Amino acid sequence: MKKIVIFFTYIHFFVFGALAQSDSVDVAALKADIKREVLAELRAEQEAESVHKTLRDTKVSLYGFVRNYISYDTRQCITLAGDIYNLMPMDVELNAEGEDLNAVPKTIFIAFSSRFGFDIAGPTILGAASSANLEADFVGFSVNNMVFRVRHAYVQLAWEKSALLVGQTWHPSFQLSPTISGYGAGAPFSTSARMPQIQLKQRMGQNWHALLSAIFQHNDSSYGPDGKTYDYARWNLWPEGYLSLKRVGEHFTFGAGVSVLSLKPRRESIAIREITAEDGTVTSEPMRVKVNDRVLGITPELFADYHYDRFNIKGKVIYTQNASHMQMLSGFGATAYDPATGSYEYAPLRSLTTWLNATYGSKVRGGVLLGYIDNLGAKKDFLSTDDFWMFGAKNADYIYRIAPSVVYFAKNLELGLEGDYTVVGYGDLALNGRTKALRNVANVRACLMVRYNF
Repeated sequence: MKKIVIFFTYIHFFVFGALAQSDSVDVAALKADIKREVLAELRAEQEAESVHKTLRDTKVSLYGFVRNYISYDTRQCITLAGDIYNLMPMDVELNAEGEDLNAVPKTIFIAFSSRFGFDIAGPTILGAASSANLEADFVGFSVNNMVFRVRHAYVQLAWEKSALLVGQTWHPSFQLSPTISGYGAGAPFSTSARMPQIQLKQRMGQNWHALLSAIFQHNDSSYGPDGKTYDYARWNLWPEGYLSLKRVGEHFTFGAGVSVLSLKPRRESIAIREITAEDGTVTSEPMRVKVNDRVLGITPELFADYHYDRFNIKGKVIYTQNASHMQMLSGFGATAYDPATGSYEYAPLRSLTTWLNATYGSKVRGGVLLGYIDNLGAKKDFLSTDDFWMFGAKNADYIYRIAPSVVYFAKNLELGLEGDYTVVGYGDLALNGRTKALRNVANVRACLMVRYNF
């Protein structure tokens, strides 16, 4: 830049010395033009230097892994994402000869759960450390293709005691989750969902932490009259709210949280209107009308986590109401219908869910996950067994799981072996969604994981 200034100074003296003898040239205007050019060049260089400094202050780290799964199931199961997300064994389906058509084992070998991401640490903005995260994998599964999808995409500003996050990341209920090698993160016993949200964390004193989040649905969405879709949440306008408070100690962490979700299951319905003809004849005809019905779900939870040296034990108890968007055995249904207005009354399906996870080791880590779900149904009967919608099997009374695992770590390489014994108590479908178990149906899954971290 100094060379440019010297150059323009030389031009200034040379040109104006020559032009001072000419009355036909507006010397003052020319001086002003040259001054503007010099100042513009100075500003451009300062802006470029500011951009370069910002880039120098920004650090980007690549991370991820290549992961392969081989698994074997003793029978057909309710699964997600091309069978890698194992939920529960299917109910018995007998043919005319008494054969169980779902008692067919299967084996899968997949690699599309591999992922990569970028951690971005940026400069100080508004007195806060700025950062961002972008992570993706290939589990947007379709029948014939593996679909690239975004897992996390958020920005964060972190002050000394506060942090503001905007973007897509784990549902805040996932702040405590089991440590297992299986892909499903313990679902349907543990919440598992990533959603766009605005999240505020606040540290209060030395050990207490509060979290408040406004959550919007996208890929992980609620079940309802039109199947699984985020429309029920978007029509509602107001996002899901989540609040938690926890105490973080050197070895022991415990806390509580609550989620409040309101959905609008329909934006229109069918009402019966009476039409009077000119001759006085009265007929009833169906008419499409707008409706503003809502269903509310409140899901509280308690959690605790203890770790000492190489030992860790943690667990959670969740009372779910309409929490199907978090891959929980839950949903809602219609309990009444008014033909005059087209409006429905709704009630949430409830369940009591708990899980406990213990691990020990470093180079070789052994562990076990225990999970139990009790389907509590709804407080009222539904209009019919077709008029309630949920994640999981409708006629499940309870589910329990015992899942031992062992993982060997060798630098970047992980080798994991996990067993999964899941039992569902199935019965006849009930009008209130609370089935009484008549038979136990079990599945054993054996899973081998090979993962290379980078």
